[in-house]
Amino acid sequence: MFRYILPLFLVLLVGCSTKTETDYDPAFSTASLKTFAIVHKSKEGLDTLDDERIREAIIREMQLKGYQSAAEDTADFHITFQTAIEEDVPSNFSFGFGVGTYSKGSGASVGATRDVTNDKESLLINMVDPKTQKTFWRATVSKKRQNFKSPQERAAYFDKTVASMLKDFPARLTESTRD
Repeated sequence: MFRYILPLFLVLLVGCSTKTETDYDPAFSTASLKTFAIVHKSKEGLDTLDDERIREAIIREMQLKGYQSAAEDTADFHITFQTAIEEDVPSNFSFGFGVGTYSKGSGASVGATRDVTNDKESLLINMVDPKTQKTFWRATVSKKRQNFKSPQERAAYFDKTVASMLKDFPARLTESTRD
């Protein structure tokens, strides 16, 4: 019996995982980059509180990597981000389990049904060369939409998400990191 339950559990576990995807222009050198500016305008009707949380998380992560925030017209590169919510129609999720014997005429069954929504939220972060307006680095992530109990929990979620997205962006070489 357990040989059937374990594979089902593993499929459900893998199906719920998320992965950050990154892409970059290998010909673009980040060695001379020192300053950044976040260039983002909230779309009407979207959650500006989350936009501000994402902005703050990006600033913190970039400063940890040795970059400095600057005005848009003087920054070495621009950072843009976009959020999207993909709403899914609720589906019925059913799970059944039965046990029985062939010759003794006994059996048992357990079943449960509930509505499940699979709403996903996506975040895209682009690093853009302001001279050419071309993206030289990008990270995307899509996750199942979360329900939060407090603003602090929501901010921590975005901090963690942005940190995982920017972990592969090159840190700025400073005098202490060159030694």
